[in-house]
Parts: sequence; structure tokens; C-alpha cells
Amino acid sequence: MVYYGDGGGKARAVAALLHGRDRVARFLAGLFGRIRRLDASFRVVEANGQPGAVTYDRDGHVVNVFALDIADGEVQAIHCVVNPDKLRHLGQASELASKPPPGS
Repeated sequence: MVYYGDGGGKARAVAALLHGRDRVARFLAGLFGRIRRLDASFRVVEANGQPGAVTYDRDGHVVNVFALDIADGEVQAIHCVVNPDKLRHLGQASELASKPPPGS
């Protein structure tokens, strides 16, 4: 299994690919714990023709989209898009994942 993060240089995302089910599972457990503490919510969606989810902050703004690549009944890859330019078509992008301005 592989986890891809896409912040597009505008949002915090995992820069390197994460490989392996255990490593991805540990990362997601931490990420979902943080999302829960921030009062965020999920909505299950179809993303790029596969199962996925959209995360919303407490104000209803889009934080990210998860898209799963499934083959032979197993998750092969998880794509997490937090780049606000790629989320705008879903609604207002949240500031939760925004990178701080340079020098701050």
C-alpha cells in the first residue's frame, strides 16, 4: 500500500510517499485522531471513480479529499489532496491545512 499527499506547495501534506500497510495505518490513525480533535467530519464520496471521503472543518469548509485505489478487493493506494486549488470545486477550502506564510 502507498499513501500519496498532495499539498501543491500551498498546504501541509506528506512530502514523501509512505509505503507499507503498517506505516500507512499508523500515519492515518494519527491523522484521524487530529481530525477528530478539530471537530472535523467526513462524508463518503466517489473520488476519481473509486471510494473516497471529503473532510470538512467545523465551519463546513473542505479540508481534504481521500481517494482510494482498490484492486482485487484491496486498497492499493490512498491519495490525499489538500491543495486548495484542487478543492475549490467542492466548496470553500479550509485554512486548517494551509502552510504558514514564509518567514512566519
